[in-house]
Amino acid sequence: MANSSSTKERVQHTSGRVYNFFQQALTIAVILFISKIIEAFMPIPMPASVIGLVLLFIALCTGIVKLEQVETVGTTLTNNISFLFVPAGVSVINSLPVLSQSPILIILLIILSTIFLLICTGFASQLLVTKSLFPSKEKNEETSSIGG
Repeated sequence: MANSSSTKERVQHTSGRVYNFFQQALTIAVILFISKIIEAFMPIPMPASVIGLVLLFIALCTGIVKLEQVETVGTTLTNNISFLFVPAGVSVINSLPVLSQSPILIILLIILSTIFLLICTGFASQLLVTKSLFPSKEKNEETSSIGG
């Protein structure tokens, strides 16, 4: 009798986790659906996935969506991200004839955009850490004397 009650508890626990997973997936799907609608009405072309990320970020920051409501699905998607890039890789391979027309220009574009991204990331992290884009010498001396 005790064995059947523990089995029943395990089934309820597992079904609760599955329901929770589908509920989280539905939350992300609704946000993606809203981003698809926004994409259709935007005057500038922007991928719905980017709009969806911004919407999810805003929803998480404002508390509309709690982290627990999307954490399991988000972790699962992040753990399988390499699998999700396979279609993009196949698309690049299918576009090799187009890419081979100007390889130097493409390599230069990749290098310049990487440098630009690194600079922007550095400025953004500096802004977040020091609350100032260009900290003065006095602030640096105060920070170093406090830390040391």
